[in-house]
Amino acid sequence: MNGKGFQIRFAFLILVCIILLGGCGRKGMPVPPGTIRPTAIKDLSYRITPNGVELSWTVPIRNRDGSPIEGIKGFDLLKAKAPVNETCEGCPPEFGHPIEVPFEAKPEKARKMYYEDRTLSPGTRYIYEVRTVKGWLNISDPSNRISFAWHVPPTAPTRLMAQPTQDGIYISWLPPATWSNETPVDRPLSYRIYRTKADKDNWKPIHELVNANGFFDLSVKRGEKYSYKVSAVLIYHGTEIEGPQSQEATAQPRPIKPPRAPEGLVAVYHNMAPNGGYGVELLWQENSESDLAGYFVYRRDKDGLIDKLNHTPVAISRFIDRTILPQGTYEYWVTAVDQARPPNESPPSRPASVEIMR
Repeated sequence: MNGKGFQIRFAFLILVCIILLGGCGRKGMPVPPGTIRPTAIKDLSYRITPNGVELSWTVPIRNRDGSPIEGIKGFDLLKAKAPVNETCEGCPPEFGHPIEVPFEAKPEKARKMYYEDRTLSPGTRYIYEVRTVKGWLNISDPSNRISFAWHVPPTAPTRLMAQPTQDGIYISWLPPATWSNETPVDRPLSYRIYRTKADKDNWKPIHELVNANGFFDLSVKRGEKYSYKVSAVLIYHGTEIEGPQSQEATAQPRPIKPPRAPEGLVAVYHNMAPNGGYGVELLWQENSESDLAGYFVYRRDKDGLIDKLNHTPVAISRFIDRTILPQGTYEYWVTAVDQARPPNESPPSRPASVEIMR
């Protein structure tokens, strides 16, 4: 073969190589559709329940090459267990036969998968992983691994109370007497405190676990109402076994200072037309505090006896005493109260006197 013929054949081979390999070896052989494995699940998590454990994870929507997953057959859940006192730290778990969890929906963003395992026993440590199954021999890599020791959770604390103070709010409760299976609590418990503003539904823990049946919340803002719930937590071989939350209790921290005393009180005895009848009309200047709840009105008779004329604060700076009073001199004064529970009451205003004539 002459040199020219060799050159032609060589150039032809190079051209064929370019066509077949699509860029001289930079890309691999074509991959049949549907054979690319899904991305591994990364957020497998658990929640201890009275009957076992609830596992949850996000359904993947992408394959390893970034392409969307068209369909999922299900999930393989891998489970291993060992007595809590025989757990080998760092040893590979001995997983049993995979638990098949079917999936019949479409993979969508943020879709969650839940699986409840009720075959757990106290005194046992459990390990779980999960893999996505697209089809035969098309299975993702294992998810993140979770591990926990299982025990029956405690019941909820009872008689939760929230008491306001000048420095914050004091929360107290009674500890649970039984576990969720109604057997007596025989281990020490800790407690997790949840809080939200009273007009919100955004419950969050506010502190590390506490080991007492009370807690001073000093991180509150004055003028705000707060609601609380408490759950009991058993620390069991390194696992937090948290029970249900208590009923909620609401309180508002007291202001450091009570409202100022009302000013400008005047009292006039006259005919209350058009309704008829005589009475004592009281008028005073309005207070300017933003958390003002209203005013209380007091009266002292000629014998020195004092009566509180209203047990619910009046919201305006006017009050009419329609009591039929014997002839004599009467003295009135007014106090302001805020919205704290219990309320803070101001000093009394300067008294105003009125003469009742018959």
